[in-house]
Amino acid sequence: MRSKTTYDGRARAVITLTVLVCLLVPVFGFQLCRSTVIPAAETRVLISLSKWPEVFHDCSAMFAFMFSTGGCVALLAMLGIIDFRFVRSLRTVLGDIIVAASPIVYVTGIKWLVERPRPITAAQSNLLPSDPSFPSGHTAGAVIVATMIILTVRNAAYRKMGDASGQYRGGGEASARSTSDNAEQNIIADYTKRAVLVCAILVVAVAASRLLLGVHFPTDVCTSAIVCPLISYTVWIIREHLRLAKEQRNNA
Repeated sequence: MRSKTTYDGRARAVITLTVLVCLLVPVFGFQLCRSTVIPAAETRVLISLSKWPEVFHDCSAMFAFMFSTGGCVALLAMLGIIDFRFVRSLRTVLGDIIVAASPIVYVTGIKWLVERPRPITAAQSNLLPSDPSFPSGHTAGAVIVATMIILTVRNAAYRKMGDASGQYRGGGEASARSTSDNAEQNIIADYTKRAVLVCAILVVAVAASRLLLGVHFPTDVCTSAIVCPLISYTVWIIREHLRLAKEQRNNA
């Protein structure tokens, strides 16, 4: 009961934080549009980044195509197929995709609500999207793909441990089951942590690529990198609570 209360408390805290951040983001965006000091400072950063070696700009152009709308759809489709191989449930895969892709609705809405102009460094770019600058859609796309990768790795770990536990529990002893459960949870947590670390590096790389191309202000990419994981995590928490509630009703 105590762990359930703690979990519920954490869930409420995350949901509350996400709602507050989502409410503050448009306010922050309007302030950025009215400000002259912050965009000027950010533009100086972008100009300095434009002097980096050409190889960084080539990699940034590659990320621009990979995490465009079409690129993200293709990556999600591929990850969905991989995810299905582990879970063997179309409903679970669709749920994972919804969790991963949920931030894009919010990001798109804020873009057209705030309508922050692109930086002047984007004027000569042939990779400039037609939508407003704030928040970064490509960074949101990177978070979406990263979230799907994490969910897929997590499902793969559960599948692997499920197979292993099925063999190990053949003896039927309670102590063996308890020891096995703890070991499995530790391994799954380890897989998940590694996936989160790799995906965090991916999101940072994509966010940096948007700055190197000069098509986004630093505050654009930072906002997406903060709010998008919060939204996906909140949707995942709600999904898990609904799933557990359904299981409890079925077992009652």
